[in-house]
Amino acid sequence: MELINFLEFEPFNQMRERMGTDQLGQFELFDPERHLTGDERSELARQGMPLPRSELGRLLDHCLCYKNSRVAITVDDVLHVARCDCFPERDQYRAGTSARAFEGQPLVCTACLQILNYKGYDEHKARKEHYNRQVVERFTLDAFWSGYLLYPLNRDREKVKLLDRSDDAGELKGAADAE
Repeated sequence: MELINFLEFEPFNQMRERMGTDQLGQFELFDPERHLTGDERSELARQGMPLPRSELGRLLDHCLCYKNSRVAITVDDVLHVARCDCFPERDQYRAGTSARAFEGQPLVCTACLQILNYKGYDEHKARKEHYNRQVVERFTLDAFWSGYLLYPLNRDREKVKLLDRSDDAGELKGAADAE
């Protein structure tokens, strides 16, 4: 049996043209162990959710992630968006993807901003002290996610590591595995 070459299949090409794209797209099978469900996405955005340390990971850019989404966590009214030098060692964290997922107004961790060099934040340069203070005061998760793709992460392209490990051997279960 010979398969159709969809690049030469006129109805397919007409549909792509009506959609206004010349891209072929990408399809990834849904795996609830690796991908957020609709309920998990909602919960992370609305009220946040408790996550054990073993289910959190960090990306090569140091951002925190859960399954195929970046996340933020709060501990003692401090918002962490990255695996920084001040990252608290806990068995469980409160994770979320929006400000309303966290009670009160947690302050963003300056060590997270430093490791990410977020908007040029650099606490090692005294001449930037005023600018750094403005970056912290104006920080919002919405603005942060506009610079760092929140969801979906392509787990086959992104290298995800366990929080406890800094070497390449600490990949999160199934992160870079081929199906």
